[in-house]
Amino acid sequence: MRFKWLAAAVCAAPLLAHSLYLLPAKFHAVAGDEVVFSVHNGDAFPESEDAADPARFVDAMLTGGDTRSSIDDFKKWGKATHSAVRLPRAGAYWISLHTMPRALSLEPAKFDQYLRDEGLEWVIDWRTKNGEAQKPSRERYSKYAKTYLDAGAGDVWRKTLGLDIEIVPEADPAALKPGARLPIRLLWHGKPAAGIRVERAWALPDGGKGVDVVGRTDEQGRTAVTLDSAGRWRIHAVAMERAQNDPEADWISYWASMTFEVRNDD
Repeated sequence: MRFKWLAAAVCAAPLLAHSLYLLPAKFHAVAGDEVVFSVHNGDAFPESEDAADPARFVDAMLTGGDTRSSIDDFKKWGKATHSAVRLPRAGAYWISLHTMPRALSLEPAKFDQYLRDEGLEWVIDWRTKNGEAQKPSRERYSKYAKTYLDAGAGDVWRKTLGLDIEIVPEADPAALKPGARLPIRLLWHGKPAAGIRVERAWALPDGGKGVDVVGRTDEQGRTAVTLDSAGRWRIHAVAMERAQNDPEADWISYWASMTFEVRNDD
């Protein structure tokens, strides 16, 4: 697939880039459009801080009402990685992908800070109680990203994609207006994930942006995200579990993101 690349100004990469998410050039399109989208890596939403290696992408897919097609043409450009999809017919679509697992080791203080940053304090407690507080971490992580494109009416927003960790909206993101609350459900290994911290980030048309914590999922894996203003939005969550029979890792983490756009009433 050939298309024109769009360059964007981005910030310098930090030592460790965290969130991975998808950012299309436009969230609202029409049938037949070719939509460029970018894989962003880092914590400076909506800017990307580092270009993810496309060799690590798994199951990059465009999913619509009766569409499920793979995406395999990615290129690094600047501080992001890019591709494009053509929308075959009117309706709504998900673009999704995840990364191959990668091992990471951090010294104890840095690991503790990372766990606090992601609301995983229970892991700090476990390490303390089990004599691992002063040991470097041994973690294997993978990241799961999806973005919602609106190219006409449909209920594709209801569709789960079968990701190992997945943020599932329980209302149509494209139909919501500023001030609305978007109910979501977090699924992990296909089941509701309780007690997981959820974060929201936003980028407004006037250049304003921010990030804060929404709260934690309930016993059914549910919470709701207030969408204060029009703009681009990202929802983010991380779950972690103790590794089983893995000679290279003590912990396995799963990173989830979902992006979409809220439009003004007019």
